[in-house]
Amino acid sequence: MSAISCSKCSTMTERAGYPGWVILVAICLFPVGLLALLAGRKPTTCGKCGFTWNA
Repeated sequence: MSAISCSKCSTMTERAGYPGWVILVAICLFPVGLLALLAGRKPTTCGKCGFTWNA
């Protein structure tokens, strides 16, 4: 995973990933399942200030 900076406090934070079911749907229903990757990303939460955003 990549590290990104929080847009509120500028602390470096790990970018959130995908839940397992999203990856499974993307593989099993390829190429239509790739739409699950667009909709299924978890929001990123800063560990210091608790701010949540979609990155």
